[in-house]
Amino acid sequence: MNNINKTINDFEKFMEFIENERPILSATQEVLGRKDCYNLNMLLENKKDVATPSYNQDKYFAIDLMFTLALASKLYIKANDEKGKVRLFITDKLESFQNLNGYEKYIFLLQTYWTKYDFGTKFDRLHNIAAFYNILAKIASAKQGDIIVKDEMNISNIMYSTGAAFFHHLKFFGFGEIELINGAKGKYEDSIKSFTPNEFGIEISIFFLTKAIHYWNREDISFLLEYLNLKVKTNKNEKVFDVFKDIFKGNIVNNTVEEEIKTNKGGTYTFKVSLSKTLWRKLNLSYKHTFGDLHNAIQDAFEFDNDHLYAFYMGGGKRSGKAIYCQYADHEGLIAETTTIESLKLYRGERFLYLFDFGDEWEFNVELLEINDEAPTPLKSMIIESKGKSPKQYRGGW
Repeated sequence: MNNINKTINDFEKFMEFIENERPILSATQEVLGRKDCYNLNMLLENKKDVATPSYNQDKYFAIDLMFTLALASKLYIKANDEKGKVRLFITDKLESFQNLNGYEKYIFLLQTYWTKYDFGTKFDRLHNIAAFYNILAKIASAKQGDIIVKDEMNISNIMYSTGAAFFHHLKFFGFGEIELINGAKGKYEDSIKSFTPNEFGIEISIFFLTKAIHYWNREDISFLLEYLNLKVKTNKNEKVFDVFKDIFKGNIVNNTVEEEIKTNKGGTYTFKVSLSKTLWRKLNLSYKHTFGDLHNAIQDAFEFDNDHLYAFYMGGGKRSGKAIYCQYADHEGLIAETTTIESLKLYRGERFLYLFDFGDEWEFNVELLEINDEAPTPLKSMIIESKGKSPKQYRGGW
């Protein structure tokens, strides 16, 4: 239990801070501001050594990780408050999480990290899957007391500079201790001198690279397995939690936060689609409608010609959001014309980006205002309220 106490305690402090302070997220990145990060950091065990509130959230590795896990697990969602300010709001999942014992909370956070954390886009493009894999492999093959240091000839050497956050993630989860390089400042400058794994970290690293390797949230995981000539047997009926709960022996992990939570699937969905504070439309669609239908509704509402490609980005912007592309775009993943609104289990207050025309890049902010499961579901999309005159699609300078 000693290895996971800091993890649980810090996440509890994070939740208490969000509940008590109700911090407003920054307008551009929609993350915690510098002052909030500084104040929260002072409460943590996995804290950054700082004297003034001079750093953005991404420099507080533990805070940035907890913030991301809170959203990826949907314990919280981003939404506008009554004054239009973006904050974190709790979901039905949070109560379920708080009812878990300490071991179960740890497993939930660790499972969320391995299976839902966006390893592909969260950090610098120089990172590739092999670099982090090599670090985990070094830890897995280490013995108690071994010290892992940079190998200039190994691809994983970038993990000591631009990928330093990953070492801090391992420390957060109790895998071992980091020795930092004093005075390191630049992004491409080494800040990690060494990492000393403990027995617990060695065991979990082995678990990651054997029993849980195919659950790693990387689109290129199949290429890694092929490159390493690893053949993994999978069971389609196997639940991820059933794999992770066996990390702790003695039948002490029995419960988790269920994927299926209290959320209205059916009914009428009311979306507010905005180009600015003074130019927006409110639309009603059925739970059976697709994101392709939502695209068409937005085009009609703003009097556009519907003559270009488009995409929706869920849970973030163009770089960080999960993309849903139109059927004519050359991309893999979800397709707007076949992805129904109900299938994504959206929350009231959830916000996402709609991008139309990959050249001119018209960006619309979309917010789910209401899910009414008692109202008659519309056969066609409906404009129920509007503000502002529609802009000219092909006239610059708007």
